[in-house]
Amino acid sequence: MPYVMHDDIKIYYELAGKGGPIILAHGATGNTTFWTGYGYVDRLKEQYTVVAFDARGHGKSDKPHDPEAYDYRLMAGDVITVMDELGLPVTTYWGYSMGGIIGLALARQFPDRISALITGGAAPFGPSDAAGPDPLLKIIRRGIKEGADVVVEGIREWAGTITPQYEKRLRNLDYRAMAAYLEYAQFHRPSLVQDSAQIGIPCLVYAGEADEDACDFGKRMAEQLQQALFFSLPGLGHVGASSATDLVVPQVQSFLSELGE
Repeated sequence: MPYVMHDDIKIYYELAGKGGPIILAHGATGNTTFWTGYGYVDRLKEQYTVVAFDARGHGKSDKPHDPEAYDYRLMAGDVITVMDELGLPVTTYWGYSMGGIIGLALARQFPDRISALITGGAAPFGPSDAAGPDPLLKIIRRGIKEGADVVVEGIREWAGTITPQYEKRLRNLDYRAMAAYLEYAQFHRPSLVQDSAQIGIPCLVYAGEADEDACDFGKRMAEQLQQALFFSLPGLGHVGASSATDLVVPQVQSFLSELGE
């Protein structure tokens, strides 16, 4: 299996297809099967060399239990390490939710390494613990004590519905690692909104219409950046938009075609 090491953390990745490179980064609770299972890789691999990786804390990558290990600067460094291993000086980057936030950090830290940025369902606001833990963190904390059934049913209730593929991923999580990531994301991560306003590469941002924070961010990006476009997916929330392959891929292909990517 292909792995790279970054700061003693092992990162797993997969390759498919041919053509210019595009890196795919899943959201929290996901792994590379997010992209393969929903058909994204099959739709892209005829035109691109597709690189999908498991973020730290997920899938076949290492899973630290310390929230500080999930600093987005470190997670952006994981991506650069994969690129260096594959000899990719520059790439298109597409991330959903957590993966999109990593992409925003990447574009600010390593602007010369990213030619175009696509983010879905990303809400890179700063921490606010005034309202207590977010719903996902509450569910995952229960899962540590009570097991996978509690996590699956909790997320099914929270999201409205989950696919069989998503349920499988949820049952195979390291719940302590996931709680560590979510604790960092809620209580420790800095806001990336101001940094995002300084991004100088073409951006495509999308979100489910019911994913209010991500929609607000996408609209803000489109207003602030000349090279940013935003579209929403009517009737879909955060989880529903993640698997809307038939709606999202044509928009991404059109965006990249306009750029000559």
